[in-house]
Amino acid sequence: MSADFSRIRHDPLLDWAGVELKQGGVLLDADANELVAVIDRRARALASDVLGRATVSSTTPDAFQLTLLAGMLRIGRGRLYVDGLLAECHGAGSPEWDTLLAETRGADPVRYDQQPYLPAPPALPAGGRHLVYLDVWQREVTHLEAPALMEIAVGVETSSRVQTVWQVRVLAEDAGNAACASADAAIPGWAALIAPGDGRLSTGTFEVPPIDDPCRLPPTGGYRGVENHLYRVEIHDAGTAGGGATFKWSRENASVGARVSSVVSATELELDTIGRDDVLGFKDGDWVEIVDDRREFSQLPGEMRRIGVDVANRRVSFTPALPAAMLPAAFPDSVFPGQRNLRVKRWDQRGRVLRTGPGGTTVQVQDLDAPGSSGVIAVPGAATTLLLEDGVTVNFQSGARGFKAGDWWVFAARTADASVEILQAAAPRGIHHHYARLGLWDVAAGTITDCRVHWPPAAGGSDCGCTECVTPESHASGALTIQAAVDRLRDTGGTLCLHTGTYVLAAPVDVTGVRSLTIRGQGPATVLAASGSAFVFASAAAVLLEKLAIVSLGRGGSAVVLRTVAGARLSELALAVLGNADLRAAGIGLQGICAGVAIRDNLIIAPDGIRAETGAEGVPKAVITAALGVERNILWCRNQGIAFNGTVGHLYAHTIADNQLIGCRDRGIALGGVALPGAGVHIRDNALNVNGPGITAGIDGLWIESNKIVATRQGQRAPTGSGITLLAGLDKNGSDQAQILANQLSGWPTAGIDIRSPVQELVCKLNIVEGCGQGIVMNDDAQAGAVSIENNHVTDTQATTAGDAPAITAGIAVARVAAATIAGNTIRRVNVQATRATLTAGVLAVGAGRVRITGNDISEIGPSSNPSGIAAGITVRSPFVETAIAHNHVRRDADGSLGIDDAAWLAVLVLEAAAGAGNAAVGNAAFVAGAASFVAGADRSGGVSTLRLDAQRTLVLAQGRAYIGVAATETDAAGAAVVRGTLLSMLGNVLAARGRVPAVMAMAGGDAMVSDNRIELRATDTVTAVLLATPALVLNANRVRHAGPAIAVLNANAVTALGNLTQGGITVGGAALPAPWNALNLIG
Repeated sequence: MSADFSRIRHDPLLDWAGVELKQGGVLLDADANELVAVIDRRARALASDVLGRATVSSTTPDAFQLTLLAGMLRIGRGRLYVDGLLAECHGAGSPEWDTLLAETRGADPVRYDQQPYLPAPPALPAGGRHLVYLDVWQREVTHLEAPALMEIAVGVETSSRVQTVWQVRVLAEDAGNAACASADAAIPGWAALIAPGDGRLSTGTFEVPPIDDPCRLPPTGGYRGVENHLYRVEIHDAGTAGGGATFKWSRENASVGARVSSVVSATELELDTIGRDDVLGFKDGDWVEIVDDRREFSQLPGEMRRIGVDVANRRVSFTPALPAAMLPAAFPDSVFPGQRNLRVKRWDQRGRVLRTGPGGTTVQVQDLDAPGSSGVIAVPGAATTLLLEDGVTVNFQSGARGFKAGDWWVFAARTADASVEILQAAAPRGIHHHYARLGLWDVAAGTITDCRVHWPPAAGGSDCGCTECVTPESHASGALTIQAAVDRLRDTGGTLCLHTGTYVLAAPVDVTGVRSLTIRGQGPATVLAASGSAFVFASAAAVLLEKLAIVSLGRGGSAVVLRTVAGARLSELALAVLGNADLRAAGIGLQGICAGVAIRDNLIIAPDGIRAETGAEGVPKAVITAALGVERNILWCRNQGIAFNGTVGHLYAHTIADNQLIGCRDRGIALGGVALPGAGVHIRDNALNVNGPGITAGIDGLWIESNKIVATRQGQRAPTGSGITLLAGLDKNGSDQAQILANQLSGWPTAGIDIRSPVQELVCKLNIVEGCGQGIVMNDDAQAGAVSIENNHVTDTQATTAGDAPAITAGIAVARVAAATIAGNTIRRVNVQATRATLTAGVLAVGAGRVRITGNDISEIGPSSNPSGIAAGITVRSPFVETAIAHNHVRRDADGSLGIDDAAWLAVLVLEAAAGAGNAAVGNAAFVAGAASFVAGADRSGGVSTLRLDAQRTLVLAQGRAYIGVAATETDAAGAAVVRGTLLSMLGNVLAARGRVPAVMAMAGGDAMVSDNRIELRATDTVTAVLLATPALVLNANRVRHAGPAIAVLNANAVTALGNLTQGGITVGGAALPAPWNALNLIG
């Protein structure tokens, strides 16, 4: 429970060393609390710097030692420091005297199921091998959690406390063969557990319209409240911004609360107080959080309920009932709430939730008073700013990890200067969890491997660090060369140490057939010079090369060669390969079977950085990599950075992460070949500033996540290619699964994300694509089962204005997919400079069987004046089966201030295939009657032509490639297989168009529903705003603003038109709307 603070001032970036009182000065709670925070940070930093991240005190060596008794974990008493926080297990059983601290403590270890801060622990695993860990954090404690803090003599709480909480937990995932010293990523589930959320909060103010209330301040800007407040924003449900996260807020730092004195029923509680007044109490309609110790220590949010208040009896009532786990066995019960510390906390959100709009306007996004409301506010995407109250605004951003339940921020609002404390993409102030590994528990064997680290560390004996030592002098004289030292250790293994200095190699060091060998230098001061390869590791296992520099002329091979190795690590190397156009040696080359290779923390300057090598004389014809890790390297390469192309097989999990790539004219990261069953490749957190294509891959089990990929110019050499390209490797069927998540791409002339490979399941989310030739596109070589393209930002997409410009330019484009979802994307400024493109589209779908285009924000598609070709916000081309276009915002102009021009610009364009000879299916012929020349051009726009061969088959000719789309059939009442016509729905869209053609042109071979749309067209009064062709149409509740004809329906057999509001007329088959529908719409 948070306390009633005036503000929280502590900022570690200011490096305060203390707080000093002034004579006669006012002492505020914020000053005293800041002193506590300054001292606490200093103490934690000191403890961490001296002791390390997680260490056991030498005075209590058994602290948190894990033991087993009858299958139950037991936790040793003592003190363990985790990131400077003191976690102390005081023991259990009979009390005994601690002479060091002069206090009592328990004599026995604490059982897992009797931990003080985990009253409802998860069940222990029944089998497997699991990591047991310690979770430590700090929480605020008031009299609601600890009634003893209330001073009876004064009857009020005088101050709150900060408590260090610890919990011993068992990681659910099986640890496999992991060891205590294994990297975080090598322990299943551990890296994900300890990774902090990446949610951020920004605050500000907003000029809301003034309220006619004499008690409110006049609209002078900034904060408009009449009271000073400390606002608290807290995440209720975990998730990402716009992806499931919710929050609640309070103007009193969520300090208004009460203990439950009795549980009257499942829907009624009696409190110890209703509050001291109307401001700091409970009232009807308040949203409250009902929570107890079990819920809090299980790291779960409380139950949100909207209450009614019975002041006389100090009772609150609500619906629905509380869950059974928070209720006693019988009612009423006044003992149960005290045992659980059951309490009620007030939050201040209620009623309508508004987002800010242009020009001081607001738009409702949620109603917390609506039936069925959960009482919490959905965290919107980063493009949305929410208004809390009195001009106070909040904005959320997050990456793939999102927000965690309990994340909280505070910021002060002051009336004296109408200010709101500004947070700019601020990380949460809490809750911050700190973790330590305690042990690895083999449940079946009943054994525990101790992972704790003791302080001080045990003193070592004599120096056993080096088995052989080579100096530059011994190497140059031949007394003991590097090759001779390797030969001595070939059979026994050991550590070969190289002193500082320069070593000239007449031939590569042959490291063949060795086991357990480490070759270690003294950092960059240990330099090896070679004409070609410096080291060749062949048929070797458990080898390590680290802490040295290699300078190679690039003649005869890569600087370091790994040829058929198992367990090799190359780290902290500086490799410089001096190549030219004829010599394209690499820094590191992999040949044959390479299993368990880790390449980390290196600097590589070479024509090629790290690559698979096949085909040369004496080199295996194929490369197989297993469990490959390429991490935290800097690669400055002329041609390619990391390349595993050609005859390459990938086995098990691969990680390419946290690398920095510079230059790379041919490609930055390329993964081709084939992924063997069970393989997975993670390409994440890399930064590429490259001249050639950024990341090119097309194998199965692919994650491309959180990379920064920037196209850079090299002198007169312009960048080429795409930021991310999915391109098939050896398996031309492409991949089964691929995910492209949270990448930032800019400046790529071809496309930001270019899908050129077949893929069965593709997820493309949370990417930012800026200033590229295309946005996120699939070309005709791609073919997919299910595609999700969601929550991406695509801006400033501009095809080249040269003669080789593509026929189609799109922000997002999908082609030849069975099912596609394009949702929640922001697409702005596509081809705003005139090009030769015949089709410019915000969203384009061609040959998508079932396509769902929802919730997208699309604007500034095509030039603002004098465009060429056709431009459309949303374009769907046959063949398709079902198309749903819903809740999109599409507008040609950002400000809507430009006049009518001669542009062929549509907000929505949906085209069926042209009907072939003798084919009676609905085709473009139906449209030709209403928009002859334009539709004929639209059907060929972008170099794509379609022809309906018969009721089931459609021929697609796309830029030199042809394929036939086959529609699915269904069984009619007579048992015959029939082709159902294509289905179209347009619901709840906001469309604003300008030009010489309709705002909407759509056709479907089956049923169509067009409802709840707001459509505006600025064109001459000879143009029809909405042109529809379909056999059966439901036309309902649309608002069409246009001086000319509003809606024309062609080729319809059945039409219902109800509740439409238009300026111009509605026609069906060229005639006015017939009865009874003519009286059920408002026209004029």
